[in-house]
Amino acid sequence: MTADGTPPAQMMDDHVPPGATYVYHWKVPERAGPAENDPSSLVWLYHSHVDEVRDTNTGLVGAIVVSRAGQARPDGSPKDVDREVFSLFAIMDENLSLFIQDMRRRLRHPPHADDEGFEESNLMHSINGYVMGNMPMPVMKVGERVRWYVLALGTETDLHTPHWHGNTVVVGGHRKDVVELLPATTLVADMKPDDPGIWMFHCHVNDHLTAGMTARYQVLPE
Repeated sequence: MTADGTPPAQMMDDHVPPGATYVYHWKVPERAGPAENDPSSLVWLYHSHVDEVRDTNTGLVGAIVVSRAGQARPDGSPKDVDREVFSLFAIMDENLSLFIQDMRRRLRHPPHADDEGFEESNLMHSINGYVMGNMPMPVMKVGERVRWYVLALGTETDLHTPHWHGNTVVVGGHRKDVVELLPATTLVADMKPDDPGIWMFHCHVNDHLTAGMTARYQVLPE
């Protein structure tokens, strides 16, 4: 029996070993869903807590969407949205990744343990783990109701200002093309695109932008 009174039989889901799977089922209380002035769905971060910093820098991060009761389709997505897009802004520190030793061994000329250049090169200024515009492009159509779930994670350097070119979003009833994120925060931004094309989507913090925290999204004509 643990300190919180949980018997051993109920602790089998406390961790999932490599290569294994586990299906979690839980009830969603009212406090986890949208409040009166929220949009019809909210997004929450989830991640491993075995070794939180190393695990998240290895990519063990995900998102949970909760739609308002009575306003969800059978799959849980909100009825008033045509398309959902997820974007995680984070400076992934691969020096803290669980794969860092494998990475070092695969290099033709392995760096020294105190190689500052190598360590700096492992700071990936990423959106969904991609840098320099290489993220697969979200595709939408003019006039669609597109909900962007925007998330952040990291350290004191993870102060992000996601910016959409070409179109605007509505956040908390306000029209914007730039929003603010702090580590471990989330927000919901609704877009009804009216300008077709391939547009940039990036962090507007200067050194994050130049380090590669950029992506693209595509708006197709009606």
